[in-house]
Amino acid sequence: MNKVYRIVGGVLQTNSYVVTANDVDCIVVDCCDADRLSEFFAKNNLKCRALLLTHAHFDHCKDAAVLQKAGAEIYVHGDDVALIDGKGNLAEAMGFEFISFRPDVIVNDGDILDLYGVRVKVIHTPGHTSGGVCYLSENFLFSGDTLFKESVGRTDFPTGDRKQLSDSVKEKLFTLNQDYDVLPGHGEPTRLFFERSNNVYV
Repeated sequence: MNKVYRIVGGVLQTNSYVVTANDVDCIVVDCCDADRLSEFFAKNNLKCRALLLTHAHFDHCKDAAVLQKAGAEIYVHGDDVALIDGKGNLAEAMGFEFISFRPDVIVNDGDILDLYGVRVKVIHTPGHTSGGVCYLSENFLFSGDTLFKESVGRTDFPTGDRKQLSDSVKEKLFTLNQDYDVLPGHGEPTRLFFERSNNVYV
């Protein structure tokens, strides 16, 4: 079974997740704070091989270029590539500098990624951003800013859409037949079946 670690950092207290199958190589879901992540890698003798972005808002990818320079390949949905260099990444609006980068791999709905023993399925969940995705791996659902504990992501940012988000959650996540551990982009983890029964925002 994969090991999953949560690292919280950045101005918006964003969750990054480090996933490893062999205690040597790891992948990271979202990059909130490269310094904290690098310290974790060094302490645990891990090499970051891939960075999977749930979407291209700055708090999830501000330090992506740092990990890329250190050797990690960046994965992102094609519909969010335009946000990386545009105002849609929200860095400028919030007064933060942003180091641009170019993704190495464009993911699509239904893709299966096999990354150093970590098998990941991509689920395109537009609504928070047009290219927002969730990642399924074993019993974990990395939900980014699509689904939170008893809440959902905002839809008033560029490319956001309230109906799309609701449809994504109800039709793509709540129809999954396993009670996944939901690991969101902010806040505490939750369970999928709990959200299906109790989340009043969808």
